[in-house]
Amino acid sequence: MDDLSKKKVIIDTDPGDDDAASMLWVLASGKFDVKAITVTNGNVGVDWCVINALRTLEICKRQDIPVYRGAYRPLVRPSIEASWMHGRDGFGDLGFPMPETKEGKGHAAVEMARIAKESEEPVTILALGPLTNIATAILLDPEFENHVKEVIFMGGTFKVSGNQAPRASYNVMVDPEAAKVVYNSRIPVIQLGLDVCDMVTQRVSDLEEITNAKTRVTDFLGKLLSFRLTKAAKPIYDKNGNKVGEIKAEDQANRKKGEIGLNDLTTTGYLINPEWFKTLYATIDVETQGMCDGETVVDYMGLWGRKPNNYFAYDVDGDALVAQWVKDMTTAFRD
Repeated sequence: MDDLSKKKVIIDTDPGDDDAASMLWVLASGKFDVKAITVTNGNVGVDWCVINALRTLEICKRQDIPVYRGAYRPLVRPSIEASWMHGRDGFGDLGFPMPETKEGKGHAAVEMARIAKESEEPVTILALGPLTNIATAILLDPEFENHVKEVIFMGGTFKVSGNQAPRASYNVMVDPEAAKVVYNSRIPVIQLGLDVCDMVTQRVSDLEEITNAKTRVTDFLGKLLSFRLTKAAKPIYDKNGNKVGEIKAEDQANRKKGEIGLNDLTTTGYLINPEWFKTLYATIDVETQGMCDGETVVDYMGLWGRKPNNYFAYDVDGDALVAQWVKDMTTAFRD
């Protein structure tokens, strides 16, 4: 399949191990023409996120894809980071070499708008981090919304608990004002939130099959995920700042020891094959204050009287998704 017949995609991301795994899966699938990687502040600071995006492209020899630096902080709020899950450098502090490739010139939001405008067909944005860059592009260029087919977003929660606050997922809680801009734009958002992410588990046998492939990329991926498997733990503090507990990666979504949930990978699964998912077309908005700050509110009964504007994913064939990921990662990128 040549690039002219492939879906045009921009990956907006804050790498992060699951972001890197997702980038690799998009490229391994061979289905997409990735026009750019745009990078935002999120899991760690934007400087490390840019480095990690470049590292990931170098490991699979795709330095032809440009990487653009974007937002260094949310639109309004102070930053929230997730080094407990990803390490201080976002890649588990495992000593990966610094990239030789340089980032592209230009701000991510500006380049995103330019690429979308120049594309011969509307682009799809795979949004794996907070939505700051996409909101900025919407606010910068009134024509941007006309050139984007959809935003496939790893974020939000409806019927399950949040992972950053009781009613909020991390990627929304970092910048709910940006999420509100994007959710209320003319671009359909497909919310791949914790409702489906919690249904998808990468088991020990899956990870062993990948590492046993012994390719450059699978060796990288196996090492990258080792921090999440062995060291990741979210500290819980009381109102006085005293540590009162911690949540390990395997504690989320009632997983077992050695099992992990790469949430961004679930979202990438929708890009790879939407048939794995069930979605509901509904009005979805974002709360930006109060006790439920950061919540994505799904009006599935139409009580607001507003036209549906976005899609909420509520079910997924997690086994099929993970099986395809393992297959693609063990067969692609062979030297």
